[in-house]
Amino acid sequence: MDSGQDAVHDCHGMPDNGVSIRLEKNYVRRENFVWCLFIERQATEGDLEENHHLEEVGEMIWTTVVEIGFCPYCGQELAVPSRNKPGDFGRFAHIDCSAWASRWC
Repeated sequence: MDSGQDAVHDCHGMPDNGVSIRLEKNYVRRENFVWCLFIERQATEGDLEENHHLEEVGEMIWTTVVEIGFCPYCGQELAVPSRNKPGDFGRFAHIDCSAWASRWC
């Protein structure tokens, strides 16, 4: 678990699309990997017709990333090595890619 690459939590209560839980560090600007809930909106055919900045179906429109310690769907604790546990736990990011330039909020 030290690398964090490809570490994904999957449970039966999660929605089939648009939601994932995985180890991440870049979106929440961490030095070490932490568990994050990703909620993503991808472009549909209708979105392409309404927004000329979008180019293809499936392109990310926005993503919200939140550090979590437990799965909100099954309640399982999502452990990280203690040296990775941040003191200021709870960071989040919202990335909006619906316009010409992406924005981090």
